[in-house]
Amino acid sequence: MRLKVGTLPDRRGGPRRQGFYPVPRPLRAGEAPARGAYNRLMALGQAPVRVAFDAAAVCGARPTRGLRAKRLASFARVPLGEGALLPSPHEPNIVRPEEVRDALAHVVRTLDAGREEIAFLLPEGVARLVLLESPGNVRPEEYARYRLSPGLPYPVREAVVQAEVVGAGRILAAVARRSVIAEYEETARAAGLVQGRMDLAPLAGLQALRRVAPRSGPAVDLVLGDIGYSLALYDAGTLRVLRNRRRDRDADEPRRMALEVERALRFGGLEGSPRVRIVGPGAGGLLRELAVAGGAAEPGWAIDGGAMPIEAAEVPWLGSLFA
Repeated sequence: MRLKVGTLPDRRGGPRRQGFYPVPRPLRAGEAPARGAYNRLMALGQAPVRVAFDAAAVCGARPTRGLRAKRLASFARVPLGEGALLPSPHEPNIVRPEEVRDALAHVVRTLDAGREEIAFLLPEGVARLVLLESPGNVRPEEYARYRLSPGLPYPVREAVVQAEVVGAGRILAAVARRSVIAEYEETARAAGLVQGRMDLAPLAGLQALRRVAPRSGPAVDLVLGDIGYSLALYDAGTLRVLRNRRRDRDADEPRRMALEVERALRFGGLEGSPRVRIVGPGAGGLLRELAVAGGAAEPGWAIDGGAMPIEAAEVPWLGSLFA
C-alpha cells in the first residue's frame, strides 16, 4: 500500500517535528544516552509504529519503507463505545479506562508491536493550537509559554508547551494540561506498552500537509477529529491563519465548513477560491457533500495498492508516517 500526500511531490529539507515534549539537552562528551520516553535515539531510516486515540476509536499503523516508495505495511482500528473517551483540554478524558486499554492492546497486537517503542498521538480537543507573531530573539517554547500562560484555566505549572517556527516571525504553538497527557500515558502503561513520542494528531496532520503545501495562491487544510477540527490557511506556502473549532457532525456541517473557509480568507486578507484539502474522520462524506454543493476540495492523501478498512483520508495523521 503506497501513500500519496495530496497531488504534489514530497518535499525534503523542512524542519523536523520534535514531539509534544521539549527536546532534551544534547549529550555531553562521553555521556551515554539516558533511557526514557523523550530522549531515545532512533536508528536512521526507522519509522515507529504509531497509535492514535480519539473519541470514536483507537487506531494504529505500521509503515515500511521500500527502495522506491513509502508504504503502509498494516493498519488496525478498534471502535470505542460512546462516552468511553471524551477529548477535553481540562476535564478527565478517559472515562472507561478498561475499555480504552483493551482497544489499545488489540490494535497493538494486530500490528505485532507489543515489544516495540510506539509513538502515540493524542486527539483533537486536548490541546490549544495557536499561531503567534514572534519577536524572533527568544526560544519558541519560552515565548509561547509567556503568551499563552495568562489565559490558561489551570495552573501554569500544569502547562506543557510545544512550539516550532513556521516562517519568518511566526510560531505554531500548542499547550496542553499535564494531567490530561498523563491519562494517556497511564493507559499505555496499563496495556504493558513501551511509550516513545507523545504527539498531537492535529499537529501531525497539519505538518504532513504543510510539507507539500501549494506554493502559489491561497490554500486551506482541514484536519478533522471526532469532536473538533483545525483549519490552516496558507498564502503561497506561508501559514497565515490557524483556527481550532468544536465540531458538530450533522447535515449542516458542509455549509458551516464552507463558511469557516470564507472567514479564514477574510481574516487573512485574501480573496479567490482556495485549494482545500481535508483529512480526518468523516473526510470522505464531507468531500462528497462539498462537491454536490459546488465546492472544490480534495483528500489530503490516498493509498495506492492494497486496502484499508476505511479511506486513507479518514486518518488525520496518516501522512505524518512518511514526513
